[in-house]
Amino acid sequence: MRVASEMGGVGGTTVMLAQETGLARLVEALEGTAREIDVTFARAGSQLGEGLGLFEGLKERLTTLSTDLSGPEIARAGTTLSGLAGELRAINDGLLQETGVLQQLAAHSKDASQVLERLLEHMRLITILARSARIEAVSVQAAGRDFGDFTSEIVALTTQAQRTIQNCARDHDHLSALLGSALEAQRDFEGRYGQALSALAAKLEQTLVEVTGRQQRSVALTSDAATHSGKIAMAAGGAIIALQSGDSIRQQLEHAIKALRLLAAVTAGTGEGAALDAEARTAAGIVLRRLEAAQLEESARSLAQDADSIEAALALLAGDTAGLLDLVRSLYQGDGGRSGSFLADLEADLAEASDLLAKCDRARAGVDRVTSAMSTVLDTCQQTVAALAGTVSSIVLIGMNAGLRAARIGTGGRSLVVIAQELKFAADQVAADAAQLTPTFAQMQETSVGLKSGGRLDAAHFAALDQAMSESLAALRQTGDRLAATLDQLTREGGGFASVVAQARLSFSNAGAMSDLIASGAAELERSVAEAAMPDDPAAAAAAAQLIERQVWPNYTMVGERTIHQAIVGALLPAQAGAAAPVVVAAPAQDEADDFLF
Repeated sequence: MRVASEMGGVGGTTVMLAQETGLARLVEALEGTAREIDVTFARAGSQLGEGLGLFEGLKERLTTLSTDLSGPEIARAGTTLSGLAGELRAINDGLLQETGVLQQLAAHSKDASQVLERLLEHMRLITILARSARIEAVSVQAAGRDFGDFTSEIVALTTQAQRTIQNCARDHDHLSALLGSALEAQRDFEGRYGQALSALAAKLEQTLVEVTGRQQRSVALTSDAATHSGKIAMAAGGAIIALQSGDSIRQQLEHAIKALRLLAAVTAGTGEGAALDAEARTAAGIVLRRLEAAQLEESARSLAQDADSIEAALALLAGDTAGLLDLVRSLYQGDGGRSGSFLADLEADLAEASDLLAKCDRARAGVDRVTSAMSTVLDTCQQTVAALAGTVSSIVLIGMNAGLRAARIGTGGRSLVVIAQELKFAADQVAADAAQLTPTFAQMQETSVGLKSGGRLDAAHFAALDQAMSESLAALRQTGDRLAATLDQLTREGGGFASVVAQARLSFSNAGAMSDLIASGAAELERSVAEAAMPDDPAAAAAAAQLIERQVWPNYTMVGERTIHQAIVGALLPAQAGAAAPVVVAAPAQDEADDFLF
């Protein structure tokens, strides 16, 4: 039989003191670890409970945000956006069409100007002929023939026709100037903004697709949030269950500490160990060291496993919450993760459209002025042409009569005959040119209808568009402000939740160190008896078994502790394990009540 060397002489006393000192340090370290485990698990549980409260608010904000994103304000804005894109394309097409109308009017106006210029030349010739006729009429009158009425009527009709044509020419010059100004403004606008209208229409249509997509995604946000919430709730539940294990580990350590104090008493031969002889103390010491080494090793393993489980749950909480917030931000914010809302991008598009519409409206003002003047001037010119036709007919008729009368005179009226023939020829020229004006002005009147059509985008239409955009922008700003406030609150609550989870994770950052400390204590106990052998004395073994079963076994509250105890004692004290069993289970009801996992 080999007995530990501390049982003999001065050397034994020294080893005993060293072992007592080591046990004291181990007990002190385990006591500190037990307290730290208790505090750590309790703090983490409190922090997680606070985090779950924050998460409930987080889910409420998510619901509010999803409702707003799929709300009627954004739906109406999408409708306005769709209509506006169509309007911009219609404006662009209308401008191109009206430019063509103005160009046609300008071409007709140029033709009319040339005809009016020829008419004025003809009228100047007729005036000269009328004056010549008056001079010749004087000589013919001296011969006894009166042509004064003829010449006076010719002069009066010529003067009237000339004045009419001059008025028409003046009005037409005004119309031509308006046409030139409007055409220049129209071409200038097309050069500056024609492509911008088409580009903005395409941009608005693309934005509309994005808005529609965000609306659809906002509907899906609720189910996505529910999925994330379910994961987070499961992770939180798993963390809470794992946190409950802290109490079990603390109890295991307390039981081990109590057993180590018993070991110290046995080693010193005091307290419960005073009644044992040296052989029994040696046996009890070996069994207690190996027993508590096994119990501490199991505690270290459980702590490491629970810490890993809690860390994984907290990491899932942090990651899934961050993913949920990223989902919301990507839905609410513009592309590229900008800080502003996508509604701000939409507002900018609408503001750009409003500015372009204002420019387009100003360019249309010239067309409006032409359209306003066109009807009056064309009516005046057509009336002039109609009146001119009657005047020309009268001139031709009077000239023919005068020619006939002059021909009867003979040689003395020959000059008047020639003049009358010239008048008739000039009048025929006037009639021919005037006949060209009628279809020209009719074509201008018909062409100008394109500037006065019922679907024309006039100032009133622009005003209605601007009003619709202003109302949409106001509604969007209200929605944007509300969404921004909700997102800010969501971000704060999400940040608070993430902070709480981070603190809980930090609290467990030393769990591995605590597990290692417990494991090192187990290893130290195991090393201290690595070379020791159990005494062969049955009486010593029986005494050690009774001491352990009486002082250690009743402390256990968990099945795992009892399983380890029975395995170690059964291995080291096989002859005593069965005999001691009746003592152990003296109160089976109490034991069964205690056999549950914390």
